[in-house]
Amino acid sequence: ATPAPSMANLGAADAVEIERKRLDVHANEIFMPALSSTMTEGKIVQWLKKEGDRIEAGDIVMIVESDKADMEVECFDSGFLASILTAEGESAPVGATVALLADSAADVDAVKAGGTDVLASGSDSRHDLTTAVAVHASESSPAKPDNVAELFMPALSSTMTEGKVVQWLKREGDSVAVGDMVMVVESDKADMDVESFDAGIIAHIATPEGSTAPVGDAVAYLAKDAAAVPAVKAWAIAHAGGAPAPAAP
Repeated sequence: ATPAPSMANLGAADAVEIERKRLDVHANEIFMPALSSTMTEGKIVQWLKKEGDRIEAGDIVMIVESDKADMEVECFDSGFLASILTAEGESAPVGATVALLADSAADVDAVKAGGTDVLASGSDSRHDLTTAVAVHASESSPAKPDNVAELFMPALSSTMTEGKVVQWLKREGDSVAVGDMVMVVESDKADMDVESFDAGIIAHIATPEGSTAPVGDAVAYLAKDAAAVPAVKAWAIAHAGGAPAPAAP
């Protein structure tokens, strides 16, 4: 990782100026997203932007290796890349800050010097790993079949804690390939298409259109083949402790 400049290595006047500016600036973060329901950490394969570059919301900024595949990751904020905290080839837990964005080019040095201390309060810092995928299970939960995969509510921004399913693009009984867009989710930033990281047949939709789910929760379940659909659907309903959700029209 690229270290922040030490105050000891700066001239006295420069150090005073940076400290003064540090108190007046804040940074937005680029964080390690959850790219699959089983991902707990990700490895940065490549940074597509370098420190000092201007970034617009929606720009692809890095390629991350998860437990499923290498994927491009976009930025949810605009600004100037002030500091890369996790270098290429290094790994970071889901939710961890991997880079900092300054609001303006003039703030880059102050943000780099301030580090995570200047993250915007209450929105961007995820040091408590609240975007990590949580496993919700109890001792009384029925045994999970071997042939089931989950579609989960992803973290689509660093501030997102839950998402609303605006539309299902697949219905129960439909086949899904890896990379297929399966639903449209409304986050705290925008509506976005969400892809599947697994292949199979949608056996049960747990979160119908118009409903919300916390980040990391399963919103649908995939069976590996048609023969497994009834058993997976029965397990999913029992696992959730509720009635079947209506399929998309």
